[in-house]
Amino acid sequence: MTQEAVEVAPAPEPGPIARVLQEALPGVSIEPLEATGDETIGVMRDDFTRVMEHLFRDERLAFDFLRCQSGVDYLDELESVCHLYSFTHRRTVTVKTRCPYADPHVPTVSQPEAAANWHERETHEMFGIIYDGHPDLRPLLTEEGLGYFLLRKSHPLAEIEEWQEDYLQAVEEAKRQMAAASGHAPIVDEKAMKIQIAQQKAQIIKKTRDKARADGLSTEDEKRVVQEALAKFEEELAAAPPAGAVAAPAMSKVELAQAKAKVIKKARDEARAQGKSTEDEKAYVAEKLKEFSAQQEAGAAAPAAAPAPAMSKVELAQAKAKVITKARAEARGQGMSTEDEKKFVAEALKKFSEENK
Repeated sequence: MTQEAVEVAPAPEPGPIARVLQEALPGVSIEPLEATGDETIGVMRDDFTRVMEHLFRDERLAFDFLRCQSGVDYLDELESVCHLYSFTHRRTVTVKTRCPYADPHVPTVSQPEAAANWHERETHEMFGIIYDGHPDLRPLLTEEGLGYFLLRKSHPLAEIEEWQEDYLQAVEEAKRQMAAASGHAPIVDEKAMKIQIAQQKAQIIKKTRDKARADGLSTEDEKRVVQEALAKFEEELAAAPPAGAVAAPAMSKVELAQAKAKVIKKARDEARAQGKSTEDEKAYVAEKLKEFSAQQEAGAAAPAAAPAPAMSKVELAQAKAKVITKARAEARGQGMSTEDEKKFVAEALKKFSEENK
């Protein structure tokens, strides 16, 4: 493989929709993206609302149907994807915008396009993207307060990397060798432990829901008792971690996944720059992943030298979500009105913020 063979392909030329947007919105970045089907464009988060409004209102474009709205997890960023259709012109377009993991906010399009309401609720539920301005981001398919997002790559039941399967055996072997060389017991598999916790939560939800229905509770009371059971489980888990658990690693699951992604990308770029074959590239990346895992285990085996760092933005957001869920359940348990419930939740968040300054 020659150096020329691995050069980045030139960016695609703007399509007819991108050209109309570039003409109508000077100063707004409209990035044509490579795609096999619809014309696809990428826009900055700050420009997303203007671009979407123009797609709906400009008669030359006249997109009047949101076919689908979904999310993508890139480990260090999240992406919100809108698929639009114009009945007038019989054409389609895909609009993509990204947001950081630590600040997963994107403007809603549920106001000009009511069909986005449930699409955005589901994407928020599955990927954790917060659609600013959305009237109601409650989950559609799962219970509130689970504490994780089902389609993120950091979910306990998901693989960390899309193509990591080829290297899992090599990484596990490196862990065993490190444990044997250092004399330390192998570190408990954090992923397996999170799967166990997820399964326990599912059992609690089913058991509590079945009992609530057998007792003839209303839908609201059923949700409340399920949330209370999950909150109790979280408190018990924090007080007494599962058997075999070890101290929390230096990096969170998300941070570890992001670090691995960087290792893979760097190793892949190095391999391609050296003109390695596909098989040699895979072996090179696997070796770099083994080295990374060995370094992580060596760091985990060493005694802690400093107190735990402050919560990351992701952890802080998750903690706030738990505060909101708990406060909302308490307010509904006390039969508060909608306004009083909002005040009660706001006070709980204020107290949380003061305690975590």
